[in-house]
Amino acid sequence: MSGPWGHAPAPEPSMAPDPGAPVFADYFDGIRALRQRARLRAQTGDRGRVLLIEPPAGEAVRWPVRRIRLLPDQAPGGALAYGLVTGGEARLVVEDEEARDLIERLDPATRAKLPGPPLWRRALMVSAGGVAALAVLLFLVLPGLAGLLARFMDVEAEIAMGEIHYEQTRVFFAQGLEPLRECGSPAGAAALDALTERVAQGVDLPYDLQVAVLDDSARPILNAYAVAGGRIAFFNSMIQAAERPEEIAAILAHEIAHVVNDDPVRHTLQSASGLAVISVLVGDVTGGGLLSGMLGGAIASGYSRDAELAADAFAADQLRSVGLPPSALGEMFQRLRDRYGDVEGLMEHFSTHPALADRIRTADAAGDPPIGRPALTPKQWADLRDICS
Repeated sequence: MSGPWGHAPAPEPSMAPDPGAPVFADYFDGIRALRQRARLRAQTGDRGRVLLIEPPAGEAVRWPVRRIRLLPDQAPGGALAYGLVTGGEARLVVEDEEARDLIERLDPATRAKLPGPPLWRRALMVSAGGVAALAVLLFLVLPGLAGLLARFMDVEAEIAMGEIHYEQTRVFFAQGLEPLRECGSPAGAAALDALTERVAQGVDLPYDLQVAVLDDSARPILNAYAVAGGRIAFFNSMIQAAERPEEIAAILAHEIAHVVNDDPVRHTLQSASGLAVISVLVGDVTGGGLLSGMLGGAIASGYSRDAELAADAFAADQLRSVGLPPSALGEMFQRLRDRYGDVEGLMEHFSTHPALADRIRTADAAGDPPIGRPALTPKQWADLRDICS
């Protein structure tokens, strides 16, 4: 009989007789982590033979027999796993001999195995997973633990850590020479104490601030830094680069902010734990090769961008509260930019310190208080500049 459009209708699919009892296998649809005990049937239609997979719930799935292949290393014990050459995550795990015979009777080619991924691809996947896990450890887990430990560290332990850190930085920045000399002319030290007392007015810490100037005349560094326990160090080149004492006061306020915010403790713990992990990975089990330079390197690498911006904001508020101009911070940054340039574009994102242009704008926007007495008298300023003489 012809159909309404003059063509013979397609034959209805017919079920090939299933020999014996019903045949079952475990079906995984590749979407859910769910094993479904499915009945298997052989079916023949106008597109050839198919394996009909009937889960206990949901619609039946039809696999073209000519596309079924064994999956290597995908089933436990003596079971066999089958998939489709067209790809996808669905698989059929067959343990019963009857189910295996049914599939092989449909097409002996199903015994052929799908090729596994090349060894280099597997190695690449394993390496990528290891790198991702290491990144999570170094950039998420360890920073979180370091921040927690920093908040609860014993004061005496923090002071002791700061003393060790300070001595290590003197060695680190000497670059193989004798440790950097701590400058201490009596008049210069008195001027530095007066400046510290002025800038730190109202700051509540469980220990006294100790501010020093290091002689970097052999290799100018132009920097200042804080370590745990309230120790702050200026390199003398930074003192010489300033044009007025208010600029040094602004840098000092910035470093005091790091102390108040526990940045040195957190950063030291984070650097130590991260380098300890790396030293084990590269075979330096004792940690001597990498960890010996950790304390100085922690300062050289600097704090995070957020920590630097928070310190800038604290410094502006603190300077205003003691009658000193926050704009001096912007002036110092401007001089640094004129001398060393800025950090722009992609490198700005990966740079530890925020771009100087942004910090200058932030400092300028803070606004200056009514003009009060200067940070130091002209004589005190001259004495501070001669502290390393």
